Amino acid sequence: MFDTALFLLADGLTNGAVYAQVALSLVLVYSVTRVVNIAQGEYVMLGALTYADLLDGRMPATMAIVVTGLALWGVTSAWTARHNRRAMMRVLGGAALACLVLAGISAGVLAAPRSAFLAMPAAILLVASLGPIVYRVTVQPNPNASTVVLVIISVGVDMVLQGVGLLFWGSSTYSVAPLANGGISVGPLFLAWQSIAIIAIAIVIMAALYAFFEFTLYGKALQATAINRLGAQFCGIPVARAGALAFFLGAAFSATSGMLLAPLVTAHYDMGFVIGLKGFVGSAMGGLIDYPLALAGVFAVGVLESTSAYAWSAYREVLVFALLIPILLWRSHRLKPGQEA
Repeated sequence: MFDTALFLLADGLTNGAVYAQVALSLVLVYSVTRVVNIAQGEYVMLGALTYADLLDGRMPATMAIVVTGLALWGVTSAWTARHNRRAMMRVLGGAALACLVLAGISAGVLAAPRSAFLAMPAAILLVASLGPIVYRVTVQPNPNASTVVLVIISVGVDMVLQGVGLLFWGSSTYSVAPLANGGISVGPLFLAWQSIAIIAIAIVIMAALYAFFEFTLYGKALQATAINRLGAQFCGIPVARAGALAFFLGAAFSATSGMLLAPLVTAHYDMGFVIGLKGFVGSAMGGLIDYPLALAGVFAVGVLESTSAYAWSAYREVLVFALLIPILLWRSHRLKPGQEA
């Protein structure tokens, strides 16, 4: 019984580490832009499939998605700046340069001997570049939109990204080799190196995010934007740039989660939505604004998922998502009158 409990705890911590990166992305994006990014889980899917493409020696289909997105952003931005020829040419030139740089990086990785340590940063950069594109095309043009409208927009983005995933990768599943085979035994418990890597990288990301906010100018600008957008504007902080940076980092964290998860499950086009929802359940514990509570929430989700899969496998997903109800009730009782959830 004790051995089983240890195994379930280790499995739950691994699941929680995967969801933690999605939860951090959700909290970061919401705190800066007030967008509940339902599409966050799709970056997990794109990260896994892009990583699989690079390891298999194929030009990632994500490159076509990025090029299309950059073209759309370039055209809409150029139209907005059509009365300023210099600004219009700068936007179009920047979009074209970004396409060339990303294509060059992908081609360089494909030309080199296959290596996970080359494929991972290239895949992260490719997927992360979609974050600012989505922000510029869908969120920035609607600065006065209500939270409900922004949620509807993010649901639409989620459906588009999932549909694009089906278009480019089809309904096939893709297998990815782990970073290292084998593992270590700690008493009766066996820990695979891949699981250890997931937990270790999640810890590194948390530490890096803390250092980013505490010791860098951009991090403090994001914090200021999250606390008071109008005050940040008065202080000269470009709010639109802060939003694009938040979407970039959020996409990068989620893509990392997808790449680390890919060796444990088969990657496919519809894997991201449920993972994104589980990250949302955990981040809801912190009201989408509290990083420590969000992390506690996702690790609770991970442990509950592994335990319910063992004891009540037919109700695993139901129990995980039912956790959202007591979380919301708890949050509502903690709020003061007029305080934001």
